[in-house]
Amino acid sequence: MQRSEFLKIAGIGAVSGLIQNTVHSVNNDLLIKPKRLKPGDTVALPAPAGIVFQESDFTKMREVLESFGLNVVFGEFVRERFGYFSGTDDERAKDLNRFFSDPDIDAIVAVRGGWGSSRILPFLDFDMIRHNPKIFCGFSDITTLNLAFLKHCGFITFHGPNGASDWTVLTKESFKAVLMDGAEAKFKSRGPVKTIVSGVAEGPLIGGNLTILTTALGTSYQPSTKGAILFLEDIAEPPYKIDRMLTHLKAAGALDGISGFVFGKCTNCAKPSSPGFSNEEIIGHHIKPLGIPAVSGVDIGHDPDNFTLPLGIAAKLDAESGIIELTEPGVH
Repeated sequence: MQRSEFLKIAGIGAVSGLIQNTVHSVNNDLLIKPKRLKPGDTVALPAPAGIVFQESDFTKMREVLESFGLNVVFGEFVRERFGYFSGTDDERAKDLNRFFSDPDIDAIVAVRGGWGSSRILPFLDFDMIRHNPKIFCGFSDITTLNLAFLKHCGFITFHGPNGASDWTVLTKESFKAVLMDGAEAKFKSRGPVKTIVSGVAEGPLIGGNLTILTTALGTSYQPSTKGAILFLEDIAEPPYKIDRMLTHLKAAGALDGISGFVFGKCTNCAKPSSPGFSNEEIIGHHIKPLGIPAVSGVDIGHDPDNFTLPLGIAAKLDAESGIIELTEPGVH
């Protein structure tokens, strides 16, 4: 597919030139925008969580990122095995610390999610990372690190494809538009998007995997959601668990004061038992009373199509069309 054709379908637009100001204020914190990627830059792939089993998967990751004109290096421990982790907690953290401290590394993309990112937090050198901001991208369990770097290191992070993702045309074009073109991207999902509450919302994008976001509550990396467009996604969860987690977010105040709400995809999530509720009904129970613009079914999550969304960047949600639009670039 030609790029111009994709932009028409997916609604990803770009603006020429780069912004001058490299910080963005959200919730009274100054967030640094990392340097955008360009051909010839080097992307590092560590394994902060689960195992990548097949050597062919590493080959695919390299080929996909090299297709953008990027150089690729893998973490020292990505092929290690420690139970269901890619190496011990200390080893997985060492790869991340080394990549952030290395000036020859321009961006970091996690190889996959799964479970384990929370276990490496005590081993990360947050002070060093804070002084070496760079693109960090991933999703699912990587939500933990996206939130931790956003809050403790003060730079924009990116909910987007892991190295082992499917990298569809939409996923590739979104990644390039946001991280390489520095676009004020406009995201329009390919499939139908359901309007929960109509209207237009504005605010910084905050969110990620629902399960992981729920486990962040009460921790030092719990994000502030006041005034934010909150986006969520998950995988293989039955409706009652989605209900339980949204109830917990509400009880913890995480839904208070949000300006908009986006539920992406709930991939392979079980159908409701009888009697029971569908996920759409459950989301409606929690979100409709808030009276804020809200949608579900956006291309965010574990389905092959997965937008790259910068956490902390100002955006606009049109709940009628289901379009999310960045109102400033996520990189400089």
